[in-house]
Amino acid sequence: MPEHQILYERMTWPQLREAARADRVVLLPFGAIEQHGFHLPVDVDVRIAREVCERTARLNPNALVMTAMPFGFETHHMDWPGTIDIEWDILVKYGVCVCSSLARHGFRRILIVNGHGSNRPILDLITRLTVIKHPDVLCAGQSWFHLGDVMKAFNEVRESDMSSHADELETSAYLAIDPDAVDMSQAVRDTTFRRSPHVWGDLAGRKPTPESKSPLVMFEHFSTGSISGVRGDPTGATAEKGRLLLEAAARELAEIVDELRARPIVLPADHHESDIGELRRRLSST
Repeated sequence: MPEHQILYERMTWPQLREAARADRVVLLPFGAIEQHGFHLPVDVDVRIAREVCERTARLNPNALVMTAMPFGFETHHMDWPGTIDIEWDILVKYGVCVCSSLARHGFRRILIVNGHGSNRPILDLITRLTVIKHPDVLCAGQSWFHLGDVMKAFNEVRESDMSSHADELETSAYLAIDPDAVDMSQAVRDTTFRRSPHVWGDLAGRKPTPESKSPLVMFEHFSTGSISGVRGDPTGATAEKGRLLLEAAARELAEIVDELRARPIVLPADHHESDIGELRRRLSST
């Protein structure tokens, strides 16, 4: 489909009114502007998120790509020049405002596609609060790198044992999008992050050792666990690996669009005055 049919900002208001009436699913890229080592630009997270959304809309005409939310939660990255940080509560309110605006215009299904690891708790709050504020709206979200097909595809071709930041996964994806913006001569392996059984992370979910257990929710200042700004080994990244990842992401997101469109929107029930007996009868008939 041409850009003016898949990009929200390239459409007129009558076209957007019709898109809402057609129950198209709005894909909202959510990224960050932050350091990504010596070899990658600072727009990695938002550019990849936007790319997978656009690829999804080309596969599934029921998807519509919203203008990206470019900034993220970055307090722990501010030791590195170039990073832009938005306070968490402002970011949550901002995201809810965007989703509420879409709801006001008649869009009932919103999928936030995240590209920045530390946005995940923000993503959780935006999706929850949007549904609470608008019970007639489905608002969901997922990080593109945590899609099941992406993790599977990467784990089948990866050469590195750590995948966290500016690593083989992100570098490969960016090489597939804009190879001229990546300086692979500056890519370095940086695995100085101190891992232990309960302190580790991997974008593709692979445990670093058999002894590794469910990781704690804990994030130290990034500069305490990286010398270069990288966590992992981007030197094995290739555009071909990146194409596999982007294609896997787009295919799965296209499936999710269909899944959300097929999901009935059920309004909440207030049980303060409900008949318990009637509830039990309803349960017995299911």
